[in-house]
Amino acid sequence: GTFADAHPRRRRARPSVMGSVLGKITEELPRHDVVKKAASGFYEIRRYAPAVVAETSYHTNRGMFEGDQGGSFMRLAKYIGVMAKPQNDTTTAISMTAPVLMSRGAGDGADTPVGASEGSHPETKTYKMAFFMPASRFSKASDAPKPTNPDVTIKDVPARTLAVHTFSGNLRQAAIAERGERLRRALEADGVAAKVGAEVMAAGYNPPWTPWFLKTNEVMLEVSGM
Repeated sequence: GTFADAHPRRRRARPSVMGSVLGKITEELPRHDVVKKAASGFYEIRRYAPAVVAETSYHTNRGMFEGDQGGSFMRLAKYIGVMAKPQNDTTTAISMTAPVLMSRGAGDGADTPVGASEGSHPETKTYKMAFFMPASRFSKASDAPKPTNPDVTIKDVPARTLAVHTFSGNLRQAAIAERGERLRRALEADGVAAKVGAEVMAAGYNPPWTPWFLKTNEVMLEVSGM
């Protein structure tokens, strides 16, 4: 049965670990306000404050979730010092935040939904993964320690307004493509304009060991005129 049964010498697991197993999100989130909730309940409009992210990218013809996703995560995790000495110029440990954000690289067909089947598009594409830096510590990119890995960059993200659809389950290409397209259709039906050239982004809030039915995921699309 329980975690305690499986590890009898560990009388009590850390609350953060047990919470993550149960799908509880305890990490710091990027600062935002909810501007509007759709009458359908399918999405909400959030206005996000400026933020700082650690970002890395990779190139693959196998799609976002079957390319170098794991390697990208570890590059970012090592930068903040997850389970190892932080790979930054001041060896400063930085708390993990949520969500992990994934998107299509600039100029790589932003009109194709992130997570769409790559079968008819076998050419190599660029994808990005980003960790949000804790807003409680870093208000601009220059505040954050510099990565020692040249494949990790620290960037300022300006304030933006996003339409967000939340769902559970494992973050898979088919789910992102389908729900991203449904989000676009719902916005169009409600007269909400997506920002020109905006791409669907995917956000995951839980570690891999969280049961699939307790995971929180989102698809996000920047909108204008709100």
